Amino acid sequence: MIIFLLVGVNAQSRELSHFESNQLYKVNQLHEKENYAAASRLIQPLLEQQKPHPTVFKYGCKILSDTEAQAEALSCWTRGYKLYPNDSNLAINFADSLLKSNQYQMVIDVLTPLLVSNSDQVLLVQARYIIGYAHYQLAQYQAVIDVLLISPVKQHWWPLISYSQLALEDWQGAKSSAQQWLKSAPDNLAAWQILAQSEMGLDNPMAAAVAIDIARLVNDDKTPVNVNLLGNLKAYNFASECLSQSQQSRQVFTTQDYTCAQYAWLSGQYQQALDFMQSFVIDSNLSTVVYDDFYLLQGQLFAVLKQNDKAISAWKKVGQQALAMGTATEIKYARQKRNQQQGQALLLMGQHYWLAQQWPEAKACYRKLEQTPGFEPIANAYIQNLIGFGL
Repeated sequence: MIIFLLVGVNAQSRELSHFESNQLYKVNQLHEKENYAAASRLIQPLLEQQKPHPTVFKYGCKILSDTEAQAEALSCWTRGYKLYPNDSNLAINFADSLLKSNQYQMVIDVLTPLLVSNSDQVLLVQARYIIGYAHYQLAQYQAVIDVLLISPVKQHWWPLISYSQLALEDWQGAKSSAQQWLKSAPDNLAAWQILAQSEMGLDNPMAAAVAIDIARLVNDDKTPVNVNLLGNLKAYNFASECLSQSQQSRQVFTTQDYTCAQYAWLSGQYQQALDFMQSFVIDSNLSTVVYDDFYLLQGQLFAVLKQNDKAISAWKKVGQQALAMGTATEIKYARQKRNQQQGQALLLMGQHYWLAQQWPEAKACYRKLEQTPGFEPIANAYIQNLIGFGL
């Protein structure tokens, strides 16, 4: 839906006469009362002038649009645009009328020049969305992304962006866009469906199954859905299923097993998750990322079960395994991941010591955390608090 703009007179047009202003005021009053017939009769003489003022078109053509006289409205907007091709508001409304007539290429031709010639941000947001929609109708999916995936992306743009990425099989892009869409509409069925398709495209069947299940429940409009609670319930169901399957067939801890343990943890099955993790033998042959993930999560499970010494022992193992050999890019990524995991472990240990009022140990943790890239600000804040307390 196009927002009807009545402000901003084109520099090349004349000023409204006093008579025209009075008539348009009356027309507006009638329009607001939805007395379209009377409003149309009153504005008709102004439209019949050789060169009506741009504002006359904005009222007169809008009345025609509101009365579903789309052919007459398109003719009206066309005349106004031809008389005042530099009037941005007329161009926007003309494009909207073309859109309703399925003349998508003309919409693009009319509005694209505005993207480089106009500085009105409100108008540019409208123009970009209409252009993106027209490209989508023409199955020009990359063009949709080029027009709309610019910062800052408006929330109502994410559906067009995500559907276009899906059509191009850009699974990661579609996943990210669907997640952005869900931030403002967490119970949107289409967004969950796109997320599910994207996860399947990325070969993440477990995550796809969760999204599909949530979509199925969102689609049932008989009861309101609490998505956060729903996520926990689904985590419980999938944890129960995948834990039993994993224990039947494998001894080596994998990323899939880590996902199972995470589901159990998120759903509150703390002891089951811990028992599951302890059923595996963890050795130096395990990949660095999985090794660190294992002990980070195991420590959190010990902590929530009040086994604090075991939690600290697990967290201390994070970051202790040597990084695997690889390309420069692989090593750089592994080091960044290691820093993130080790920083999280140190932060958890520091919080544990803080709550236990073990101040020297807490300070030692935060000093080490201060040397971990990305964690310097939060570590420094904790250290300053300790100093402020005289500790």
